[in-house]
Amino acid sequence: MNAVLSLIERRYPLFFELGTRRLGLVLGLFAALYLGVAASMWAELIATSDNLFTRAGPIIGGDFIVFQHAATRVGDADLANLYEMKNLKAELIARYPGRGEMDFGWMYPPTMFLIVAPFGEAPYLGAYAAWVIAFASLFLIVLYRLWASPAALFFTVTAPPFFQAIITGQNGLLTASLLALAGGFARSRPILAGVAAGLLTIKPQLGLLIPIAFAAAGCWRAFFAAGATALLLAGASVAAFGWEIWLAFFDGLLAHGGRMALEGFPFHKLVTPFGFVTMLGAPTAVANAVQIAVALALAGYVFIVWKRVRDAGLCLAALSTAAIMATPYAFYYEFVIALPAMVLIAQRAVETGWLKGERLLLIALWILTLQAPGDDVVPSLSPGAAAALLAFSIVARRALPAAGVRFATRASPAAAG
Repeated sequence: MNAVLSLIERRYPLFFELGTRRLGLVLGLFAALYLGVAASMWAELIATSDNLFTRAGPIIGGDFIVFQHAATRVGDADLANLYEMKNLKAELIARYPGRGEMDFGWMYPPTMFLIVAPFGEAPYLGAYAAWVIAFASLFLIVLYRLWASPAALFFTVTAPPFFQAIITGQNGLLTASLLALAGGFARSRPILAGVAAGLLTIKPQLGLLIPIAFAAAGCWRAFFAAGATALLLAGASVAAFGWEIWLAFFDGLLAHGGRMALEGFPFHKLVTPFGFVTMLGAPTAVANAVQIAVALALAGYVFIVWKRVRDAGLCLAALSTAAIMATPYAFYYEFVIALPAMVLIAQRAVETGWLKGERLLLIALWILTLQAPGDDVVPSLSPGAAAALLAFSIVARRALPAAGVRFATRASPAAAG
């Protein structure tokens, strides 16, 4: 990383200077412009939609169609049928005839039905608005409780991953909130952190590293609170829907895992090493091996950082940027999980000094996330996966030295502006 930055500094000194001096105001204006343009385009699509569907084809709210449909089915005796993709597809086509193939899947644990259930009574647009407002508000409240910075909130809502989480109708803002609570309050409010980690089992692949982090830091109250919450949540789902639905979930999970080996799977939307290697043309076995190796390395990285570093913000940044790469199954709209890490790095840089080229790296990261999902941007390459790797690298440059792992890089005095 340092060699690349040094090369840029030597060959493109003007570009390097522009990327490392007095860009706060320019970036703020650009971020505000992006927010205004993106919001205007989205509002125009909604205003010109035809019976909930945009002129470009997809339904308003994207994947929220699945969450709202699942919510309307809560309480039905055949709820487990949603775990068979052909059944879900048939139900959505019947509900929205003439609107395409409806190739959606429901791969969430039965506990997710408890989360989506309140959104089943309202009309679609009302439910979608409630979904966005509820989880966007939760995410911003958590960030404010962590850093109490209006500037941090501004750059969060003007970041492409935040907008992508909204327009896709996905649950990224909810899972990002839960991970931020778990990672940011493990030492100061361990029960709250544990409950958040337990609730994150609605999307368990994103919380794989949390038990390692809690154990490394000796946050045993958070550790056991997470386990208790997860068990209570699972028990509530069994009481509400029966234990058979868990069998349907595992059967559906195995079937979905098989689909990930097929050519038609949208690998370019993944932000994981598995997706990145697959996009380069590697066989599934090779991609799986790379994913496992990276996940083990990330587990060791998180353990070292959480064991040795007392800075809660830096620990959260390390956990969040590692979490989205530790699983083979994380999409570009889940990159919002890493936003608190980027906010923290910028805040630490202002307080203690920027590392060499750190501003340039953050700008490059913003541009990469803007390209997601990227199927028609760069052939055989996933911008989302590249963004995840870059985010991890930006955080690791600070987290590893703080944990006693030394690099040649050192902070330099922050430039004014």
